[in-house]
Amino acid sequence: MTAQPDMTSQALHDPSLLEEVEFLDHRIRFGPTHSGWVSFVARQGHRPTIFLAPDRETLLVESRKLIKRRSEEKG
Repeated sequence: MTAQPDMTSQALHDPSLLEEVEFLDHRIRFGPTHSGWVSFVARQGHRPTIFLAPDRETLLVESRKLIKRRSEEKG
């Protein structure tokens, strides 16, 4: 049996592949994986939510939707 590559391993093991953007007091760190893209969405001091998507654009759209929902629920 061969080992399956970790879906986030490419982005985690090569920090130069990660990009980062700020959106509504959240940090979105994201990068490519073996099968698509992964993002880690978190506010300062909170554990991240992890998203997987087939492409960069979908990943960013979904990450921003989550942040907007969280902001609306808070306020």
